[in-house]
Amino acid sequence: MIVTAVPDIELIRKAGQIAGSTLEAISQMVQPGISTWELDELAEKLIREAGATPTFKGYRGFPATVCSSVNEEVVHGIPNKNKILKEGDIVSLDLGATVRKTENGKHFDFIGDTAITVACGQISPRLEKLLADTKASLYAAISVCKAGATLDDIGGAIEDIAKAGGYGIVREYGGHGIGYQYHEDPFILNYRSGSKTKLKAGMVIAIEPMFNQGGDHVRLKQDGWTVVTKDYKPSAHFEHSLLITDDGVEILTKRPNEVIK
Repeated sequence: MIVTAVPDIELIRKAGQIAGSTLEAISQMVQPGISTWELDELAEKLIREAGATPTFKGYRGFPATVCSSVNEEVVHGIPNKNKILKEGDIVSLDLGATVRKTENGKHFDFIGDTAITVACGQISPRLEKLLADTKASLYAAISVCKAGATLDDIGGAIEDIAKAGGYGIVREYGGHGIGYQYHEDPFILNYRSGSKTKLKAGMVIAIEPMFNQGGDHVRLKQDGWTVVTKDYKPSAHFEHSLLITDDGVEILTKRPNEVIK
């Protein structure tokens, strides 16, 4: 089943704008000595003040607003008062904002989902390249999106950059459709699979490449949420929510000062 086109485009645009501006604000707060808990508190405050609710908080029991994943943590890291960022760390910040519409007693949710990996202070040139290449793969995937493009076009654009850089590609997790539910079909792989499933105008999808400095393999920690690389090498993660159009895409979660290259 493929996610249907989302009506009320203005509401999903609002959700995307809130998510993007919140992500930019908390990413600018990343510095040595700050805790992932403090970043999470700020994100929740900004989302609620903007008239939305945190998509992740309570989703399948997740306890926070932001998935904050440090160094070898790939995705779904849980914010913690005792997780203090230090010089040379990298942290993936993944969040969602939900705008709700109520009509005839029924609730309809519109979601913006986005992620960025940022440096804490000075990081090594190799880590800088990991972040730059993962971000570049997101933009490359966005550039091939339009009505009629296939999921393999997206996966191939990401895979080509991963192979050129010698990175592991996270295969268990990927992008997804977004409708009235946070995760909907199609599941979007970050590599070629032969899928000929086509995008349609009006669809909303999230693309989220994850590159590892080491191998492909990941594992789930005992907290039931945090995914780490099996070899404990660093991992980077970038994501945008997109509205598919006849001739391209609208980046719904674009950050206010983001430059798309």
